[in-house]
Amino acid sequence: MHMRAVGEPTRPSETHQGIEWLTNFAPTDTETAAQLLDSLHIVSETTFRQGLLEHLRAVLEGAANTEKPAALYGVRSCKPTDTMFIDNVSPLVSGGDGGGSELIVQNIIRDVQRSLDTSVVTRNAVTIDLLRKRRVRSLVFVSDYAGSGEESLRYARAWLRNATIRSWRSLGLVRLHLVLFAAATTGLRRIRASGLYDGVSVLHRGMDLASAQWHKDQLRRVRKLCEDYARRPEEGAGWSRSEGLLVFEHTVPNNLPSILRQSKGPRSQRPDGKWAPFFENRTAPPGLMRDLVGYRPERNAEPGARGLGRVQLTGSGTLHVRYRGGIRDLVEVLGHIAKGHRHPEQLATDVSVSVPVARNLALQVQKLGLVDSQTRLTDAGWRELRAAKAKPRVVVSRLRGSQEPYYPGTLRESR
Repeated sequence: MHMRAVGEPTRPSETHQGIEWLTNFAPTDTETAAQLLDSLHIVSETTFRQGLLEHLRAVLEGAANTEKPAALYGVRSCKPTDTMFIDNVSPLVSGGDGGGSELIVQNIIRDVQRSLDTSVVTRNAVTIDLLRKRRVRSLVFVSDYAGSGEESLRYARAWLRNATIRSWRSLGLVRLHLVLFAAATTGLRRIRASGLYDGVSVLHRGMDLASAQWHKDQLRRVRKLCEDYARRPEEGAGWSRSEGLLVFEHTVPNNLPSILRQSKGPRSQRPDGKWAPFFENRTAPPGLMRDLVGYRPERNAEPGARGLGRVQLTGSGTLHVRYRGGIRDLVEVLGHIAKGHRHPEQLATDVSVSVPVARNLALQVQKLGLVDSQTRLTDAGWRELRAAKAKPRVVVSRLRGSQEPYYPGTLRESR
């Protein structure tokens, strides 16, 4: 029986709202609904602020392709026809269109600007004349999350509709960069395929149905549930079908499956026939975030980048790296690299760590001579993998198929 540690966030299915929400579903669908609900990632505002601030600083100080000086801007909502600096369209963040996200990102940008030299970042460059005068070489756009990717794409297009900005970019005088705390698989793919950005840097990739790494039949059942119980089936997978599972303490993204956000449903199984919402529209009921903040699905603990330590290479398939709090099996990393997953973002999703930690793990195996500079397995890497007879680990949800009826944990008898 799994015991949750003192102070560990409550599972969503164990909250009052979760218990009520599960009564919307037929008994045969309740387990799948609980699986979806308990796969949410609830990021605290403190974690978000600290993570994005450190990530943004690292991009500006260490990334060779971010030319200096850089001008920083928070991504904001733009209309499809907006042109930056034309007809009162400005990069200034003025209000709460982003549900609090834009103002928090703006505060993070100010903190970074104050901490870095003006040769690295330029401050308050809110007109095109100031960009020209200060010879800005990089426009760095910052956002908390790219679910569908649409907001970040519209923002870049608003800048590139300006003839001067477009000319500077075509001449190689300025480059566009996007820095994200997190991105869903679909949104990140759309952004990179657009060609609007010269660089995209993301701290956490995934946290959506595509990266939940359930078995195929589990994923199929969850997707069917989202469609069957959605008020509008075409919105069942969330905005632009991006299937998000990430929720911030300060906002509920619209790319969550709609059954997690809707206030009405077509086929609630409750006696009164009314839909019991979990997140009503894009807000959390009072007290819910207090119970859930910091929650994430039960997976292996993520090693901090500073915690990585001594590596042992045995040649017998027992390769691992010690870090504070446990051991990360590097053979597992080699197994995913052997499948062609060489990009740090792919590895981060595969082994459930942040992108910087995945990059550090890839660097570890490169230093050991197990992969080359292109992150391809060397002969030594193949020997280590064969010795372990390793296969890439598949992370599955804690909930497994069962014929037993589902009862919320808070209603069970104590044992």
